[in-house]
Amino acid sequence: MRVIPVLDLKAGLAVAAVAGERERYGLLRGTAEGCNPLAWARRFRDQMLAAEQPDPPALYVADLDAIEGQPPHLELLSSLAGLGVSLWVDAGVRTADDVPPLLAAGVETIIVGLETVSGPDALAAILDDAGTERVCFGLDLKHRVPLGDPERSWGTDDPLGLAARAIEQGVRKVLVLDLARIGTGQGTGTDTLLTSLRDAFPSIPELELIAGGGISGPADLDRLARCRVDAVLVGSALRDGRLRVSDLRPRTRSAAEASPGSSTS
Repeated sequence: MRVIPVLDLKAGLAVAAVAGERERYGLLRGTAEGCNPLAWARRFRDQMLAAEQPDPPALYVADLDAIEGQPPHLELLSSLAGLGVSLWVDAGVRTADDVPPLLAAGVETIIVGLETVSGPDALAAILDDAGTERVCFGLDLKHRVPLGDPERSWGTDDPLGLAARAIEQGVRKVLVLDLARIGTGQGTGTDTLLTSLRDAFPSIPELELIAGGGISGPADLDRLARCRVDAVLVGSALRDGRLRVSDLRPRTRSAAEASPGSSTS
């Protein structure tokens, strides 16, 4: 299991995300990196390399302006890709037309989030254009409730059912993210869902599960490894030092360890 640092961008600057309440996100301050996204990307890259994470280390970028319907910060994304990181980017993709500019900017993995994608047909077209290896379906939740109106566009509002529909379309990377947990240090709150997802698709061993939101320290990483996830998004705990380089070394995705059962933190 690997760690993927998170960089949230607003107006091209690095901001601190809290509980998915985007109107409250403020500029990062109080460190040498300040709100400079390139400086943060370099710091995260160096931390991941020191921790012997896969090379090139991954970096997850949420382009909040693009998610809210504005054009993505393509020049900045290109500069970030030039730093030797593998970019995972949520830029508010809605249809297949949004994909080519991101690929041209050097984005390695495009997040197609439930919050913004217009539906399963659009997801299928994106997979056809970009390829399954370049697409990650974002199961966007808030307080464990899927965002948007998935009952209308997907035919279900059950999180496990939504992930299953995406996987049926050909998705092989699924990110489970509860926005209400972001920056809170309260854990992801999705352990049971992640375990159910892993158990539901034993015939797809290449399925990658990614978790994020609320990571506060090494215990959270250990618990998610027991949930058999492949990667974990981490933001504030990396920035403020709650996670040290020694905590970031890849963990074995273990099915043999005790299951977290009904844990929700």
